[in-house]
Amino acid sequence: MLDKLKEQPLYQDLNWRLILIGLASSVGSMGFGYDNGWWGGALGLLQFKKKYGAYDAASGSWAMPSEKTSVGTGTGSAGIILGCIIAPIVTTKFGRKAGFMCLSALMLLGVILEATAITSYWQLVVGRIVVYAGIGLASNVVPTYLSECAPPRVRGAFLGLYSFFNSLGVFIASVTVYGCQHRTDKWQYLIVILVQLFVPLVYLIALPFLPESPRYLVYRGRYEEAEKVMRVLFNHPENITTEIQLLKLQIEEQRELHKATTLLDCFKGANRRRTIAAMGVQILQQAQGVSFIQNFIITFMQQLGFPNAFETNVLVTGCSFAVHFVTFITFDKLGRRNSLLLGSLGMAATMMGTGGATTTASVSNLSMPVKNACAAMLILWYCIYGFTWGPGCWIVTGEVGTGQLRERTIFLASVGSFLTSIPINFVNPYVQKAIGGDVTFIYGSFSVVAIVFIFFCLPETNRRSLEELDEMFQSDVPTRKFKHHVCTGLGAQITQLEDHENEHGLDGPADKAMVSEREMA
Repeated sequence: MLDKLKEQPLYQDLNWRLILIGLASSVGSMGFGYDNGWWGGALGLLQFKKKYGAYDAASGSWAMPSEKTSVGTGTGSAGIILGCIIAPIVTTKFGRKAGFMCLSALMLLGVILEATAITSYWQLVVGRIVVYAGIGLASNVVPTYLSECAPPRVRGAFLGLYSFFNSLGVFIASVTVYGCQHRTDKWQYLIVILVQLFVPLVYLIALPFLPESPRYLVYRGRYEEAEKVMRVLFNHPENITTEIQLLKLQIEEQRELHKATTLLDCFKGANRRRTIAAMGVQILQQAQGVSFIQNFIITFMQQLGFPNAFETNVLVTGCSFAVHFVTFITFDKLGRRNSLLLGSLGMAATMMGTGGATTTASVSNLSMPVKNACAAMLILWYCIYGFTWGPGCWIVTGEVGTGQLRERTIFLASVGSFLTSIPINFVNPYVQKAIGGDVTFIYGSFSVVAIVFIFFCLPETNRRSLEELDEMFQSDVPTRKFKHHVCTGLGAQITQLEDHENEHGLDGPADKAMVSEREMA
């Protein structure tokens, strides 16, 4: 059994340094998940409703007006778009580490604004915008950094850390809100807000120990620095010099034959296909209902008449977090396309099943078995999302962009995601109030659209180096032939070298001869 474990790519390719930078750099996504989670939970807290809501004489209870819920939830997405705009400017010019520093500063400022919003709801909203600007930056710099540091055979598991920490943040938020629901003082919601300080503090502590992305250093012509970083990160440093030479040749080839530097270049030639794939998975992730689940699950449960919506929310988010451990294996075993196809099938079935259950009676008169069935299907939806689309969209987004445009491709994909979430966050409170459980039919139908998109537009990128993917996109390989296509260029040589390093620990003379022949040619 131990011998089989040693044969696994995760065992052969990872080391404690890679694990450390993967965990530390992914903390920003935990802030994203936590902020979504605490906001959705705070909307159901009594003290929060008393502080910022209004008394509803008809129901005899305090409630948040739909317009405040809509604005407070939707404007966070505006902050994310601001962060996405800042991201490629900072990370391209100053590096990936500068991006971590910038997002830490934004989140720290935003949390202070939120925590000091004693009476002003609009100051709270401004604080959320600033926090979400940092989150928007994180949604760009974290996948970029992870994809450029990870060995090809385990890049799916490495990029899966983004979604793993996002789910962890949502779970921590649900537990925090659940623990604070019985408090009656002002600390009920202040505790929930202040927990967010964990993210910028971790970055400020970890930043001196995080190396710059080696591929970023190569792209900037800083080859000696890149070699030093790669010798620290990778398990077989004896072949690093050869790999740097191959990367240098590949970048020179790209700049000579496929020069691309502007946002407009993302929509030209082979890059258009990459941009469609990256934006498509991000837009469809939102359209299938993750914003609904993260932001409105508690109010949805309360609308259905659950006796303890907070407890159910902890169960939903906890199950989703637990299944994320599976993604460290599945995406590199099953591949990207199969994982996302299976995910959309399951998510369509569970969302539509929830809608079908709630149509058996009016929302206020649902029987307890029906309520339990709805809860079970929503838990199952979030579990399926947790080991398919949750990490999958970020894995694909981090992989498909070319090295010259990776920051800009991720920027466009992130903006597409959050532009999709804005109308959902603004409109869902009104639609949910009007049609109740039938709102889930809308999200389920987008899962059907996602199945069609994946089948025709999303190529398999598993176990390919980033440079090998460049070659296949530029050769216009058909979508469904990516998996079995045989590459012969520099990208293939980089993949072979990295695989040989990890599988056999070669000394590299044959590979060096290969590079020399290429230089002579």
